[in-house]
Amino acid sequence: MTLYRLYLTPEERQTLEGWRQKYKLHSPKLRQIQILLNSDEHTGRRTATALAAVLGTSTKTVERVRRQFCEEGLALFAPKVRKTRSDKKIDGRVEAHLMALVCQSPPDEAPAWRLQVLADRLVELEVVEHISTTMVARLLKKTNSSLSCGRPSG
Repeated sequence: MTLYRLYLTPEERQTLEGWRQKYKLHSPKLRQIQILLNSDEHTGRRTATALAAVLGTSTKTVERVRRQFCEEGLALFAPKVRKTRSDKKIDGRVEAHLMALVCQSPPDEAPAWRLQVLADRLVELEVVEHISTTMVARLLKKTNSSLSCGRPSG
């Protein structure tokens, strides 16, 4: 285990002190700020175990916050960019391929397409890298289609 030692600059300490006033009592960000302010070597650092006990958190959390601050600095508090559904590669092109497949005869003389077979076929045709049967079902529902062409789902 690596020991991360924090030496906050006066500017970092001032910024963290300002943020400490802004966050609500049970905010995870406030806990991170308290961990950092109490981990500063300039002010007599506490051990991770002692600090965790005082703040009512785990030793792992104290160690993780110290590590993240050593690696990222104040950027630790920057908003994280999260992927949304719209970032995924399921678009009208995928829907069109799915509809074309559903209108074809199912393989092996089956009476109707199965979701897994449709998903596998879309990957086989390199329309998508991966698609779950749940997503295939959502696309069919979205387009008001069933697993057989020409018959709206009821």
